Amino acid sequence: MAEEKFEQAILTKLQSEGWTYNEVLSGCSDDKLYDHWRDILNRNNRTKLDGTPLSDQEFNSLKIELNKNKTPYEAQLVLAGAGNIGTLPLTRDDGTQLEIEIFYGDEIAGGRSEYEVVNQITFNHLPTTLSQKRRIDILLLINGLPVAHVEEKDEALQNQWNAFEQLQKYDGDGMYTGLMSFVQVQFILSQHSAHYLARPKNCDSYNRDFVFGWRDDEGKDVTNTMEFTHQEMGIPALHRLVTTNMIPDAANDNLMVMRSYQIQATRAILDRMREMEQNHLVEKEGGYIWHTTGSGKTVTSFKVAQLIAAMPRVQHVLFIVDRVDLVNQTYENFKSYAYKTFENRIKIVDGHQLKKDIKDQISHVFLITVQGLDKAVKSGLTSEQRMVIIMDEAHRSASGDAVSRIKKALPKTTWFGFTGTPNFYSDEVKDIKTSRNVSTYDIFGKRLHRYTIKDAIGDGNVLGFDVSYYKTAIEAENSDQKTDKEMEKAVYNTTSYHESVVQDIIDHWDDNSSGPLIGGIRQKKYFQAMFAVSGKQAAVEYYNLFKTLAPQLKVTMSYSRDEDNGVGTANLQESLKTAMSDYQKMFNTMNFLDSPNSERSFLNDITKRLARKKPYNHNDPNDILDLVIVSDQLLTGFDSKFVNIIYLDKVLAEGLLIQAMSRTNRVLNKEAKPYGKVRFYRKGELMEENVSQALVIYTKGGNDTIADAEKPSSPKEQQDLMNNDILAPKMSTQIEDITPKIEELKKLAGDDFSQEPVGEKEQMKFVLTAQEVNSAVQKMVQQGFQFGTEVEKVDESGNSTGETVELPIQSIDELSALQARMNDVNEKLPKKKQMDFTDYKISVEKYSSEIIDYDYLIELLNNYMDEKTPENEAAIKEHVESSKSMEELDLKRLLEGILAGHFHKHFTSQSFKNVIKEIHKENQELELNRWAYENGYNSEDIFEAYQLFIPGVDIKNNPSLNSKVNEINTKLDLSFKKKKELKEKLIEQFEKMDK
Repeated sequence: MAEEKFEQAILTKLQSEGWTYNEVLSGCSDDKLYDHWRDILNRNNRTKLDGTPLSDQEFNSLKIELNKNKTPYEAQLVLAGAGNIGTLPLTRDDGTQLEIEIFYGDEIAGGRSEYEVVNQITFNHLPTTLSQKRRIDILLLINGLPVAHVEEKDEALQNQWNAFEQLQKYDGDGMYTGLMSFVQVQFILSQHSAHYLARPKNCDSYNRDFVFGWRDDEGKDVTNTMEFTHQEMGIPALHRLVTTNMIPDAANDNLMVMRSYQIQATRAILDRMREMEQNHLVEKEGGYIWHTTGSGKTVTSFKVAQLIAAMPRVQHVLFIVDRVDLVNQTYENFKSYAYKTFENRIKIVDGHQLKKDIKDQISHVFLITVQGLDKAVKSGLTSEQRMVIIMDEAHRSASGDAVSRIKKALPKTTWFGFTGTPNFYSDEVKDIKTSRNVSTYDIFGKRLHRYTIKDAIGDGNVLGFDVSYYKTAIEAENSDQKTDKEMEKAVYNTTSYHESVVQDIIDHWDDNSSGPLIGGIRQKKYFQAMFAVSGKQAAVEYYNLFKTLAPQLKVTMSYSRDEDNGVGTANLQESLKTAMSDYQKMFNTMNFLDSPNSERSFLNDITKRLARKKPYNHNDPNDILDLVIVSDQLLTGFDSKFVNIIYLDKVLAEGLLIQAMSRTNRVLNKEAKPYGKVRFYRKGELMEENVSQALVIYTKGGNDTIADAEKPSSPKEQQDLMNNDILAPKMSTQIEDITPKIEELKKLAGDDFSQEPVGEKEQMKFVLTAQEVNSAVQKMVQQGFQFGTEVEKVDESGNSTGETVELPIQSIDELSALQARMNDVNEKLPKKKQMDFTDYKISVEKYSSEIIDYDYLIELLNNYMDEKTPENEAAIKEHVESSKSMEELDLKRLLEGILAGHFHKHFTSQSFKNVIKEIHKENQELELNRWAYENGYNSEDIFEAYQLFIPGVDIKNNPSLNSKVNEINTKLDLSFKKKKELKEKLIEQFEKMDK
């Protein structure tokens, strides 16, 4: 399908979704956009302007105001304005000061909002490029402001991801200034691929990790561009996308756009609120959102809180967390995400303060712990006001009698919950028991939206898990015939057991904490670790052992006041003070003991250091904390992409188990960190069962009325976890998968990788395969693989088969040789074909799109015009024959024309496209002539109909084509049945030609 025709299809679809095509503006220069905007300003501000349109001087002053938008973040704040009306300040020629209205955030699909689409706008005066002109594909205008920029690619001609690089180049050229500074979202479209991204703050900030596809309400990917356009780019969806669904991030001077599942969850809660309002009801159970850990619940819950607080009948939103340290963390995030006009309405309160502030008539979002709210209720807090409670980590915050007391004291309050691991309850009929006697459903009502760990891993938002289960020798010797209590005393509480665990961690420390293999060397202190133990006393003993056995490691410990571990509790606070003092000396920090809340300040510094946030964001090795030992702290509500492993000497199950494991699965670099590592030292067999059961529940999706928690997972379910990349494949499986590729490399470069392949085709094959092998081996090394060792094969159930496999790369030196040869061969390739080893995904995509690289083909053709040698002819033929699309015929006819002497002047990019377009048109006419002749139709009529055909647009919505087909029907005097058959045959043939 020609790109122009695809663009026409998109424009037609957008018009059917509520956009008006502005034909006058389309094809013009960007100067005309300003003239058009001026007309709209005069019309929408007629009353404020007292009937006198803007003078040239006044309009120029508004254009100067636009230059203050240095980033899309700043532009978003202007659009939001005050009360969702965006304005710009204006001093009129007579000295009068006004606020000129430019955008109406709340007037969606009505009011003063105008929706226009334009295409092929030319930019003639970009500030940072030598190019005279830049022409873009499509702009979406709301009230004359370009809020969305669309670049489309015909996937038969080039890789659609070239559009991403094109957008980045436009940014580098200085396109997004003035009116274009209001572009909030960018779209990348091809026939079968559709993505969107928030416009980055500068050209250096473009990152494919923040380019999102779309999932429908059922969680299925939407890749058909016409369906994507319907769901996300129509009216009112696009208006909401650039307003309601944008998140300004003040901390990073950045703009974020919500992903499909976040938008759908937000919409589900707002629909629930509207449903209650329309029915004049106040239901206490609003519903809950199940979004897996690491999927951006903080952003979603903030947006929900902000939107609900803006509802006229809602007095306040109470945002509840279950730990004091999370109150401050949430407050900082919320303040960063809030518009300036909303910042002062976000407030941290304790129970005493809440009793006073709840009477305020201005709507607030109050942040409070569940304990603080319960305390206020116990001391007499009651309210008949219409309020909403949003509870974070709802699986653990909502429990006990506190919920009942709060619901009784606040009868007109609706509850919504956010959780990554909902609680499920027992099914008495089937005698299935879980550890929970209250489900998330009981507290909050029905599930409103679900996004599981399986979804998040599939989208690349989080990593899967590499899990190991251990049984130390002392444990094995004492495990028979002993109860859990006896095992606790005989094994788990003994110093010898603790020593064996610490020694194992030390022995494998470098393997687990180092970075990827580069030139045979792995960077030390690349990652950090957590160690979760069974209680405070265990934390103290482990901490002292690490100080003795591993003084080279920087280790600390932390625990909270409210844990109770029985004997020895009296000395625990003294031990924690000692750890704080050690930490202070280790890193030369403040004296935490002098702080009013020493434990909170200490924990806050630990979390910043683990996450490498300011002031520890300079990758200084002296700032790095190697290991933190905890009992219950930091196992939920904390994340760092630099934590790649958690060691556990405690038994966990269900939601808390998934939460603890998920401390390790934040994405960093897939080669350095392919999975989050989890190591269980206590009760390995039990923990293996617990992990399998928990992952099955939280990937398949639990049931709110039938508990799956104790239903044993089948071997097939266990295998599905590996197939979906949730659990790392067994090492033997990875070796078997990669071995054929290594053997192929050895055929190309010798057994020791010392030879360079001959010929460009072999070199390309070698570089691509070598990069794939290198990436796979790097991941295995990160999982603990040792070169030169035999690995036991296992069956689908994880049982040993008695056989072993061995990686054909036997040493680090051999891998280094492969890496060196890969780099050498890559350098010998033409520049346009060289792999970018900083981003393997991009490299593969570049390789895939190389066969339709016009610049390279033009170079080959021009070389052949100059010298018609067999070598040049072979290069062209190899390039042409590599094309698998219909355009292969066009390219072959062009080649024949050169050989026949029809072309003498070197092709430019534009002249080449013109020639190809003409040849393509001739080929289409020939094909249609043949088809028309074979079916007994007039070929001229059929070709005219084809010119009116728009892919993806039904003939009923294409009046021009429908009229032409009716005209053909009239000429042929067909019966009703034959007329229908003709329409179907025509559309089938046209679609076939455009594939």
